[in-house]
Order: sequence, then structure tokens, then C-alpha cells
Amino acid sequence: MDWYLFFPFLLLGTIFGSFLNVIIYRLPRSESIAIPRSYCPNCRQPIPIYRNIPIFSFLVQRGKCADCSAKISWQYPLVELINGIIWGWSFSVNDPASAIYLAALGSILLAIAWIDYQHLIIPLSLNIGALLIVVFAIAFKLIYWRVALWGMLAGIGIPAVIVGMIYISSGKIGMGLGDIQLGLILGLWLGPIGIVMTLLLASMLTIIIWGILHFKTGWDKNRPLPFAPYLIISSFIVYISSYYQSDFIRGLLLN
Repeated sequence: MDWYLFFPFLLLGTIFGSFLNVIIYRLPRSESIAIPRSYCPNCRQPIPIYRNIPIFSFLVQRGKCADCSAKISWQYPLVELINGIIWGWSFSVNDPASAIYLAALGSILLAIAWIDYQHLIIPLSLNIGALLIVVFAIAFKLIYWRVALWGMLAGIGIPAVIVGMIYISSGKIGMGLGDIQLGLILGLWLGPIGIVMTLLLASMLTIIIWGILHFKTGWDKNRPLPFAPYLIISSFIVYISSYYQSDFIRGLLLN
């Protein structure tokens, strides 16, 4: 890892993470992400640039709005920090072209995960944006198209079979169209083996979280649970694990 690249791009990623927070807040509410500029959700006062410094402003203001003293959600610094880490890692371990597509894809997936967690929806515009980034990577041979094709088929086919089985057994749709679209995108990105591992890990995480919620709040068979956050967390784990595994295997072969 090139640390001299990690920290500058971590900083740049937190700045873009601030814009991601705008997307996460406004898209589900069908508001423009460009106009007006950032404002406090409680008092609606515009936030000046000097009070909108990623992470730093939250810490200095002790998690409160400077105008109305309303609490600011921890979502804001967390999204900024996570996006900063995604960007820092992407640019410090990859060539420039791969880093650009990974940073952009990671940012969109982060927004999708957060929105689905909060609202149980996946905006079509974000799925399209993620798809275009993966298609860009395939076009520039950053992803092998044959691997992507098989991954896409697995990413669509396996969730579709799961949905069908759930519907036949319970009469309920266990997964939304947005989740299947996301499976297609992740399949293109990760390939057939990667998407199968991602789906397995995401299913395990979902079951664990489901069990914890039932234990804490009681049984509710109709409890809604977003799947996209667990899919995306699992996809990051699988991708990064496969990246370092590949480096390890190459090291063994060369030494």
C-alpha cells in the first residue's frame, strides 16, 4: 500500500462523502441534490462552507447544529469516513484507472446501502449509475467480460430462484426488484464465484441480524429487513479478501 497516496485520497473521499450524505438524505425524498445548498434538516438554515468541513465540523460543533442546537446524526461523519477509507484504499493499491472505477463504484454502493437501510428502497438512478461504472470497467478491460457475463447470470439467477422458492412456500416476495438489479451489478463486478460467496455471506449476516432483532424486540414474522446493506458489506469483504489472496498467491509463485 502506498501510504503517500492513501491519506490525500482519504481526505478527498471524505469531501465527496459529504456530498454522498446529500444524496442519501434527498433522493428518497425526491428532492434536488444540487439546489439548495446543504441545510440543517431541523431548522432549514443553510450551512456555510466553513461549517461544512467533513468530520471536523461535526467534532467541533459536538454533533449539534450551530444555529438551532439540534443533534446531528452520526450518519454524516460515518459516511464521510467510510467513503474516505474506500477512496484511500482504492488509490493506494491500484493503478489510476482501476482506482477511479473502484472509488466511484464504492461510493455509489455506500449510498445504496445506507438508503436501503433507512428507507427499504434502492433508487433506480443509483443502480443505473453503478451499472454504468461496471460497464466502463469492462469496456476498458479492467474486468474480463467473460467472467462478468457469468457473474451477471449468477447474480440474477440465484436471487430469482430464492425469490421464487420463498413465494411458493409463503406467498410473499422475499426480495425486491432493486435487490435483483443490485445482484446483477455485483455479479458483473465480482464474477460468478465472487457473487456466490457474496450471496452466501449476505444471507448469513441477514439471518444473524434477524435473530438479534427477534431476541431484543420479540418475534415478528412480518418484520421488514433490508438486504442491500448486507449484500454490499459482503461484496466489499469478498472483493478485498480476493484481492489480497491473489497477492499472496502471486508472492508464493514468484518467491
